[in-house]
Amino acid sequence: MSTPENAPVIGKDALERPVKDLSVIPWWGVKRTEIEWYPTIDHDKCAGCGLCFVTCGRRVFDFDKELSKPIVKYKYNCLVGCQTCSNICPTNAITFPDPSEMKKLVAKHNVVKKSFEIISPIIECKQNLPEEETQSDFNK
Repeated sequence: MSTPENAPVIGKDALERPVKDLSVIPWWGVKRTEIEWYPTIDHDKCAGCGLCFVTCGRRVFDFDKELSKPIVKYKYNCLVGCQTCSNICPTNAITFPDPSEMKKLVAKHNVVKKSFEIISPIIECKQNLPEEETQSDFNK
């Protein structure tokens, strides 16, 4: 399985740092390119401040010099569930899909159970949660 460390470089960001193709890294066993989670920019609302471009740690955005506005260039680099750029956008120009779709994906792929299996040794949990406690409401 790919990790961020060995993901291929697909370019450089505004600060000349390498941009890696994080789309090759599965999300809880699901191909990232099969998950429709990434931002959309309404350029009619966008002020072109570039806050999303300089803030995103995964380099989802690029800056279109002709538009003088950011664009979504590497959409599958977006961290599934993250909405930071939308939260900080001063003009509310950035939107994401309905989070309930992500909750369905979490349920379908037993992500809560997988997550608990990873974290339980770290928090030194001595007992496994009952199966019903690792299920999402979408599974019930």
